[in-house]
Amino acid sequence: RPGAGAVLFVAHCDHFGVCGVPPAEEVICRGAVDNASGVAALTEIARRLVRGPRPDRDIYFLATTAEELGLLGAHAFAENPPLPLKQIVAAFNIDTIALAPAGSPLAIVGKGMTKLDNDIAAVARREKRKIVEGEAANAYVRRQDGWALMQHDIPTVMVSSAYSDIPKLEAFFEGPYHRPADNLTRQIELGGASEDVPFHVAMGRWFGDAGKVRLPVK
Repeated sequence: RPGAGAVLFVAHCDHFGVCGVPPAEEVICRGAVDNASGVAALTEIARRLVRGPRPDRDIYFLATTAEELGLLGAHAFAENPPLPLKQIVAAFNIDTIALAPAGSPLAIVGKGMTKLDNDIAAVARREKRKIVEGEAANAYVRRQDGWALMQHDIPTVMVSSAYSDIPKLEAFFEGPYHRPADNLTRQIELGGASEDVPFHVAMGRWFGDAGKVRLPVK
């Protein structure tokens, strides 16, 4: 609907390329979890939303590059946007999603930093998903594209089961993260990601409804 605003979903599609050191057999950082899993979720969310009823708001899907080099792609988008940034009602980043098992609660990276929390909680109640209490996941807010978008006054959060279990997340960071071992030769946990995808679809429909979420006055 003209003038109704927009919703944005984001995932970064880059990694480091060659990052191992010979004589190691594997020297390529493929980024299976960080962040091929996020891009896979992004494309599936788009596929499901496009097959549903047309929302009031436009929904954009953005795959950034150079995230690993300092969130450069997200900054580039915000500095040369295809629409006025004030029209973006909500943006949802998806990063390193394939870690938590099915049945895990959700965490909000950026909790308390935007006006999105209450509506996300409403979607969680409708979808029967639990959101963890506290703001422990905010320790990672500066390490993902959402932080760059927030610096341009785009209300952005990351809603993810992967960030609800900090010890498991840290084990990934201390293990295959940013190393050649982040590939498909090891078993990747997809249970939580498979539940997070329909939750993002539900958020897209909720925030895409101009009757539920009004365009903020700036």
